[in-house]
Parts: sequence; C-alpha cells; structure tokens
Amino acid sequence: SRELFLPGFPSKASEERLRRETEIRWVQDVGTIMAHLREVDQEDVLIYHCQQIVNLLRDGRGVFAASRDWRVRSIIDAIRLHLANANALKHLLSLVNRLCHTDARYLRTFCLHGILPLILPILQRQHPAAAHDLPASELQSEVISYVNRLCRSEDVAPVHMLLACDGISALCVAVGALAELDVAVAAAQLSRVLTSLISLLISKALPAELSAADIGDLLLHAQIAPVLSSLLVKYGEACLSPPSSGHASANGSDLGGHSQPSAADRVYHGVCDVLMVVSRLFNELVRRVEALQDHICESGLLGSMFMYLQRYPRKAVVLVIHGVRYLSKNPMSLDVLDKAGIFSVSAALLSSASAHAYREYVMTTVLRLCSSSLERQNKMAAMYPAIVSAAMEFAQLKEAPTLSKCGRLIVLGLSNGGPQCCRVLKEVDAFELVVKLISRERWCGMAIRALLEWTRTVPADIVPSLTGEHAAAGWAELARPLLSLSTSSTTLDIYAATFYSLVRLYVPSFPRACMGPGDASGECIWVMLMDRYLNCSGLGNRDHPAIRQTPAAMESNGMSARPEVVAANRMNATTRLTFLNLLLLLQPHLRLATAEMRRRIAHYYTEMVISSKLDAALPVRKASLELSLALERM
Repeated sequence: SRELFLPGFPSKASEERLRRETEIRWVQDVGTIMAHLREVDQEDVLIYHCQQIVNLLRDGRGVFAASRDWRVRSIIDAIRLHLANANALKHLLSLVNRLCHTDARYLRTFCLHGILPLILPILQRQHPAAAHDLPASELQSEVISYVNRLCRSEDVAPVHMLLACDGISALCVAVGALAELDVAVAAAQLSRVLTSLISLLISKALPAELSAADIGDLLLHAQIAPVLSSLLVKYGEACLSPPSSGHASANGSDLGGHSQPSAADRVYHGVCDVLMVVSRLFNELVRRVEALQDHICESGLLGSMFMYLQRYPRKAVVLVIHGVRYLSKNPMSLDVLDKAGIFSVSAALLSSASAHAYREYVMTTVLRLCSSSLERQNKMAAMYPAIVSAAMEFAQLKEAPTLSKCGRLIVLGLSNGGPQCCRVLKEVDAFELVVKLISRERWCGMAIRALLEWTRTVPADIVPSLTGEHAAAGWAELARPLLSLSTSSTTLDIYAATFYSLVRLYVPSFPRACMGPGDASGECIWVMLMDRYLNCSGLGNRDHPAIRQTPAAMESNGMSARPEVVAANRMNATTRLTFLNLLLLLQPHLRLATAEMRRRIAHYYTEMVISSKLDAALPVRKASLELSLALERM
C-alpha cells in the first residue's frame, strides 16, 4: 500500500532513517571516547569520560557491540594505569558494570582480557587501592557487582575463569573482611558476596569436570564455616525487632504516606537480608555438599546459628530448619545438634506464631534424635515437655500425614522410654492415643509393643483411664484388637501377651461391667474372648462330629474318627495358651445372673474338655483342663 504523506509530518521511513543515523553517531561517540581512555592520565578527565559513557549507556539508545575487543582492551589498560587511584578505579569499574548490564557478552570479553587478576585483590582487600578512603564502600561495591554478575552468568567460560583465579577464596576472604566492619556499612555488600557463593553452588554453567561437590571442597579449604559462625553471632545480636518508626511507615500511618525509612529501619532490613542469605547458603551447603557436613558440625556454626535463631526472619528460619533436618540424616551430626541446643530451639519454635511454616521439619529432626538414643529421648521428655505436647497435637491431625506420622512415632517411642517418659505422656493424655492406634493396621504393631512396654515398666497410676469412671469403655477398646487381628501374623501373639499383662496389673479393679452377662452380641469381654479362642482353635465349628460327642464317647474311641484340625485362622500354641490364661484370670469375675450365661458356660465346659484331650501342645491341654474344671465348679 502507498504510504500516506502529510506535509509537516515525518513518514515512518524517515523516522527509521533518523533513528539509525542517531544510533550510528551514538556508537561512534562512545567508541571514540572509549578508545582514548587508555591515553588519559589525568584523574578528573578520566572520571568525566567514564561518566559520559555511563550516561549514554544508561539512556538505552542501543546495544554497544561486544565484538570490538580493542575497546575493551582500552578499558583494561586504563584500569592497569590507575590501579593505585581508588577514585578513578571506581569509575572505571562502574563503566565495566554498565557495559556488562547493557550486553552480557561483555562478561566473557573482560574475563578473556584479564580483568579478574586485577580486581580480585581489591575484593580481598590486598590491593593498594583497598587502603584508600573508599574501602568496603564504593570501590569494593563495584568489584562485588561484577563478580556477582559473573557468578550468575550462564556462560561457562567466565565461571571457569573465576574458579581458575581462586575466586572462591577471594569471596570467602571478602566475607570475613566485611564481617569485621560495622553492620550498617557492610550489610548490603555482604549479602551480595554470599549470594555470589550461592550462585556458584547452584550454577548450571559449571564446567563439565566440576560439580557442586568440587565447589564445596574449595569452600572447605577456604574455611567458610568458621567465617559464617562469627558472622552469625554479630548479625544475630544486631537483629532486634524493627524500630517503631519502621512499623509506622509500613502501616502507612505517617501523614504523607511517602516518608522514607529511617536509618534504623535500613540497618534492620540489611541485617535481615544477611541472615536470610546465610540461611540459604547453609541450606545449600548441607544439601549439596556432603563433605562439608562434618566441617559444619566441627566449626561451631550450628551453635552460633541456634543462638539467635528465633530473631531470624520466618523464611530464614524455614531454610535453617530444613537444612538441619537434612543434616540430621548424618548419624555423626546428631550429638553435635544435641549439644548445640536443638531441643531448646525446637521447643521455642513450636510455640511461636509461625510454627506452621516449619513444624514438619522440626518434628522430623526431633524424631531422628530421639529414635537413635534413649538418653536423648529421656532428656527431651524431661526438659522440653512442650515438644511432647506438640507431638501429641500433631499425632491426631488428619490433614498433615507426614506431620501426624512424626508425632505418632515420637509418642510411641516415648512409651518405651521408661517411667519418666510415660509420666510425661500421662500429663498429655497419650494413653488414649496409643489405644486408638492399636485398631489402625498401619500402627497396630508399634502401638502394641509400646503398650506392652508400658505395662511392664510403668506404675499403675500412669494409665488412669483403665480404672476411672469410663474404665469399661477403655477395656472394651483394648479388647477389640483381640477379636479382629489376623492370626496369620505375630501381631495377635504380641497383643494377647500385652492384654494379659494389663489385666494382671489391674485385676483387683477390673471393671465388673466388662464381665457382665453376655448375649448374642457379645457384650461381655470374657464371652467375646472365649468365642474368639474357640473359633481360632478348631473347636468353634458346631457341625463338627467331635463337638456333638460326649467326653466319655470321645475317650472310648480315642478320637480316631475326628480329622486333624488345621485351619488358616488357627492360633499358634503360644497365643492359645495366652488366651486360656487370660480366660482363667478373668473367670472368677463372671456374674451368673442369667440363664443365657449358664447355657454358654455349659457349652464352653464341653469344648474345654475336648480341647484338653485333643490339643497337641501339652501346656495348652493343661490350661484347657484347668479352665474346664473351673467352669464345672460354676
């Protein structure tokens, strides 16, 4: 289509032509200035030219070609010429950063022309310019900006050259040097240096022959953990609550609504940024570099980190606790975590308002510490009952399966910790939880073992729910697994022994309501247990010929006509004996109040006589005979 031309208005073609001409003149101007930088020996002239180029680049009127290496060489030559002049060097490095921001290819070009050996000593404060009045502020800030950009680069060559120039050691030395300066001065730069280390750890631009483990070895050689330890103590002390003026500004309560943050606000937020970055670095080091885990444990870093952990920003706490959880996988770290005060920190964090953000990590770490040492478990239960209370609360959650699992494992583990641990569990009503878990297939075995250990080692007053007002319901709940557990596993054996131990412990106060007259629904515990025994011992089949014979007839023919009882649901001899001893223990408590109960007892007497004649296990036959005699007397 023909372009519409109106007098006084430039056409699109003329606009494009004008833009290109301007761009060419701009590039020529910048190139001309840059080409003469190496020839300028006067500080004020050099600074003027650098500022002029930076302003042109900041205007964004195009991208300067990075392929013209002679311009880069001119800047490198100017840097060499003014190495001792901190002010001129600062403006040259500002120009370098602006060029790299304009075109990322400049990173590679400057590295190839040898800028790193010139500026890394400034980062380590080993350069004459570092002793100038600009130390750790403007000059070092420009060096940190360049190195930080380089660490975040996706180009392999610059990262490789930084490592070849021992850039890791330079960064670690810079962290130590900045940590000695005032918090208000060094916080921003410290955050950027630590971010550079993190960028190297997670960089995808590492050479093929290097990995995060190799970066970790370099950090280990540079003694990064002690440096971070001293840094955390200083910045943890400085991380107080934000000033009141900061709250006012954040809430918009100032008159204009546009007030600038105060100096105290800036210091506080700078400290929080440093703690945040250190927490992330700790997390990355622990997860990515196993070789550093022992170094971290030996350096005292954990103690310094836990000292003021409650003051850290919430996200920093999450990163630290996540790293600690990962560290707790290493058995060698558990004693160090304990000595560093992990239980004290865990109790405090679980009671904080933001506990939901990291409670799963805390409970997983506590579980690993307790499950590996009975001494640590007893220490936790005695000194930090808040953790036990939290475990009980989490154990009953349905919407957080991992957290619920940790809580249950801690509670069940404490049940095996002896009287002291169980008294703590009594205070949080943990017995009811253990009983409920018996009916859960996933938790049945562990809950039974915990209950068995409880009954063996704990005084009777620890489990008041079996003797109080609602004892009948408690015993009925305990008896239910005996009626439903499969006989094909050892779970029924263990639980039968557990229930027998409980009854022996509480037999003087065993609730009479549990031994009342039974009916078809099996409300009487004794009747339910007897039926279960008969059904799982081969004697509960009413159609079996042997059941219909009298004891005299059975004895006269020697039971040769009765087939061998082998059923899938048959109890083993140990479980049958436990059931019989339990029935004998409970038998004196039966109340013969109804004809239904008398009919049942007569039937049970007949079958116990059969059992005493037929059972292959001699102890079971003796117990069957003893029970049949007891029933005959009734």
